Amino acid sequence: MKTKRVYLSIMVFTVFFILSSCISTDDDFIERNDDDGDGVINVIDECSRTPKGVVVDAVGCPAEED
Repeated sequence: MKTKRVYLSIMVFTVFFILSSCISTDDDFIERNDDDGDGVINVIDECSRTPKGVVVDAVGCPAEED
């Protein structure tokens, strides 16, 4: 019975450790991967040199106004 508790404790600790290492706490990810500062990361930014202050769409190009 004592052995089962030890193994269970080890398993719970291992699962907790693995899950806690998967959580990303990098709040600056977008800032570091957004060269023009429009809020769209470089990988999906189709208009990579958007001027500051311009409202952009989901792919980083200037949004069309209605």
